Amino acid sequence: VLDRVVPGYYQRLNANGEVEKSTCCDNTATEHRMMAKLMSDSLLLWSREYKLDSYRFDLMGHQPRAAMLAMRERLRRELGREILFIGEGWNFGEVANGARFVQASQLSLKGDGIGTFSDRGRDAARGGSFGSVKELMGSKGWLNGLLDDPAKRADAVKAADLLRLQLAGTLAEFRFTTHTGATQRGAEIDYAGQPAGYAAQPGEAVHYVENHDNHTLFDANVLKLPARASMLERLHRQNVGNALVAWSQGTVYVHAGQELLRSKSLDRNSYDSGDAFNRLDYGLRDNGFGHGLPPAPDNGRDWDTIAPLLGDPTLQPTPAQLRQAVAAFHDVMRIRASSSLFSLPSADEVQKRLRFHAAGPGQDPALIVAELDGTGWPGARFGGLLLVFNGASEAREFSVPGAWRLHPVHTARQAADQRVALEARQAKAGALRVPAWSAVAWVR
Repeated sequence: VLDRVVPGYYQRLNANGEVEKSTCCDNTATEHRMMAKLMSDSLLLWSREYKLDSYRFDLMGHQPRAAMLAMRERLRRELGREILFIGEGWNFGEVANGARFVQASQLSLKGDGIGTFSDRGRDAARGGSFGSVKELMGSKGWLNGLLDDPAKRADAVKAADLLRLQLAGTLAEFRFTTHTGATQRGAEIDYAGQPAGYAAQPGEAVHYVENHDNHTLFDANVLKLPARASMLERLHRQNVGNALVAWSQGTVYVHAGQELLRSKSLDRNSYDSGDAFNRLDYGLRDNGFGHGLPPAPDNGRDWDTIAPLLGDPTLQPTPAQLRQAVAAFHDVMRIRASSSLFSLPSADEVQKRLRFHAAGPGQDPALIVAELDGTGWPGARFGGLLLVFNGASEAREFSVPGAWRLHPVHTARQAADQRVALEARQAKAGALRVPAWSAVAWVR
């Protein structure tokens, strides 16, 4: 359509005059003035007439940083209000590494206040998301099997450190003691040859554990957890994943249906799969699992492997289990909403108020313990928060200084995970205990 307006202008071309397709469709050239204006005009129209207040940009790294900043400033100037921008800051294709312009990518946007999706904590939590199903089954994360293999301890402690960094907002300058025994900045921790910490301020990294791309977390766990894992175990593991995201500093992102164990019947790429694989049942009768083999174009090579899983009735949660999953998610969000300590506004405040226990070279990688100091902080509500994540299949005990009590959400009569009030307690003087596969908050 755009090429009929001005041929050869709105699309990005290669040296042969052909349209670049690295984004899996015809790439638009927002480095050209009128393509950038078209995008900017569209955002202004939608914001003014439809009152939209935030935007998520697909493959934002294929757009110039200058165009994104100019758009945001124009909206601020003409609307008199702030519009939130987040997007996929991946660095690839014909524009990779600034080949054509300074990109709106993870590392290039540092300090600009635009949020980019962070693959650091995502991969640490759920493991790999790409490759064949058999490859995925062997690429486990902190949530779904990495901790269960003693031979993978070196990978497990690295994953635990990446999750600690996520809890600190994936900040480049946040300092903590890593599994190496050294005190390192986030930017000094390696992630696939890149700095793990890249955000200058909270909010510049978007934390998530599932999105519309790739398998949902429930489906990833179907592939990666042993078939014998009970549905209750799967529910608990998913909720720990929800808490790892929701209790992090910065921008928290939850995929629609994540709270109800959403499945796409193991579809890895459902953008064109229709309602059979994308629908959400808010009546909580089922979560979408086992609706049939997902479409062949992106899944056919794996049909032989996934067909037996889709036919396994033990992998289909009951309505009661779905209600329990939703209730557990609500409790996680109630805890986040209970204190302003979960949304500290600056890197300095995060460094000042957040510290980790049970870290360093002798750590149990299944146990992540974060303390937030609420002293003198407006809206903190508590003198401090102690956030504990146990990814192990057994209860864990640990020692921290101070007098702590369970968060009121955990002790409420209607609390979704009754194990916490029953089992999470002071095991002995100076020691606390948490159940298997749990996320627990204490307060003081």
